[in-house]
Amino acid sequence: MIKIYGKNCVYEAIFAKAKMEVFIEDTQVKKDKNILSLLQDKKYKYTLLQKKDMDKKFGISHQGYGAIREDYQILDESYLNTFKKECGRVLILDGIQDPHNLGAIIRSVDAFGFDLVVLPKNRSASLNEVVAHVSTGAIEHVKLLYVNSLLTACNKLKENGFWICGTDAKGNTLAKDIDKKLSLAVIIGSEGFGMSKTLVNASDYLITIPMVGHVNSLNASVSAGIVLHDLCITKDEL
Repeated sequence: MIKIYGKNCVYEAIFAKAKMEVFIEDTQVKKDKNILSLLQDKKYKYTLLQKKDMDKKFGISHQGYGAIREDYQILDESYLNTFKKECGRVLILDGIQDPHNLGAIIRSVDAFGFDLVVLPKNRSASLNEVVAHVSTGAIEHVKLLYVNSLLTACNKLKENGFWICGTDAKGNTLAKDIDKKLSLAVIIGSEGFGMSKTLVNASDYLITIPMVGHVNSLNASVSAGIVLHDLCITKDEL
């Protein structure tokens, strides 16, 4: 079980039909006229708590909403055998260990139309309450998969028709110049070291983000947001 908190997180979990017990700050029901009827309609067990009890249970950032939720589903590695190019787009995270970064990246993944996040079992943040909160509920809509080897995952995706797009300051391709009609798997490297050399060598494209400032690097979640935005296929482009 995992704690989730924040209005968007709890609402998205309700809409996703997650198994959980919900806790609402008692003063919140006067501001949100829909929450109790929604919980009753969806047959969720809920408890009204005073603010001091909500703070004790969920910390001070709960916005009046919290829940004890079943653990998020982690797909089995064999899922890659059936994830063909028609299934959507993939984001591969090479050593993202900060849960705030992971949560923010998952938010961008949902916003810009990617469907699957692949992470290594080692050197990666776990799916905890911070990740869930920072994702503002987007985690309910994104498939997540941990693998033993990112290189093996890349090779499997290549077999299934994907083009691998690494990201590197020394890259020679802008994301906006890549054909959006291709089936793409994008790699974002770690906060401190970037992509591993083996994944650089496995990439079909190496995407760079042009910068004009004095600092020549970006936070991993910011880099992911920029690249995924540039590769996003809008409804008008479908």
